[in-house]
Amino acid sequence: MNYQIRKANLEDSECLSALCKSIYVEHYLHLWLEGGKEWYLEKSYAEQVILSEIAYPNSDYFLLLVDTIPVGYLKVNYDYSEKKSALEVERIYFYQSHKGLGLGRKLIEFAFELAQQRGKESVILKAMDSSVDAIGFYHKIGFLQIGTLVLEGFELMKPEFRGMVILEYCL
Repeated sequence: MNYQIRKANLEDSECLSALCKSIYVEHYLHLWLEGGKEWYLEKSYAEQVILSEIAYPNSDYFLLLVDTIPVGYLKVNYDYSEKKSALEVERIYFYQSHKGLGLGRKLIEFAFELAQQRGKESVILKAMDSSVDAIGFYHKIGFLQIGTLVLEGFELMKPEFRGMVILEYCL
C-alpha cells in the first residue's frame, strides 16, 4: 500500500471539505438529534470554514492519501491553549474501509514528528468518551488520560454523547 501524508493548501479546501463531511457522516450520524448533523457539518466543515482554517498560521491540515486518493486527514494546532508546550491533534479521521491498515498509527506518529520539530513536550488530543475503540488505540500507543470535559453549545447532540476525554502523550 502506497500512502502519503501531505500538507493541505488553499487549493485543497473544496476537496478537504467534502472529505471531512463524508468521513464524519460515516462515523458519527448516531450522535445527533434532528437537525444536528446539518448544523455541525456547516459549522465545522463548510468549505469557507476549511479555507479559513488552512490559512490560519497556528494550525495545519494534512491529507492522508492512499495510492493518490484522499482517504483521511489530520488537523493539528501548534499551540494548545491550555498548555503551550503541547501540540494538539484536533482532528484525526479516515474512512472505515481503511481501518486496520496502520494508518491511524502513521498519522499519530506524523503528529509526534511535527511536535518534535516544533520543540513541544507532548501531544494532546480529545476523544469522545463513547469512542471505546479509539481510546483503546490511544492508550495502546502510550497516551494517558489527563482529564474530561462535556461539550458546551452542542444542544443538537444527544446528551449521552457530549462527554470527552483528554489524552496526552509525552515525547
